[in-house]
Amino acid sequence: RSPRENPEGYRRSSPINYADQLRKPLLILHGLVDSNVQAQDSFQLVEKLIRLNKTEYFESAFYPSENHAFIRPTSWEDEYERILVFFEKHLK
Repeated sequence: RSPRENPEGYRRSSPINYADQLRKPLLILHGLVDSNVQAQDSFQLVEKLIRLNKTEYFESAFYPSENHAFIRPTSWEDEYERILVFFEKHLK
């Protein structure tokens, strides 16, 4: 359903509405030609986190040629390396 048909559902599921509650590390990886989740959603979340002085809580990387499901081997390698480093840093 669209935001017009279900505004409350979209409001409740949007991470930007909970950005002020971020207290644990968050990794944001986004393909910029994503047709499922628009890149502006991640940009707006990053901007909100910066304005809330939450920069210590998140890391982000953007992939200009990738859609929702990455297909380039170099993007996969970079993404998984970032995930591994993030897990080792925050979950050990």
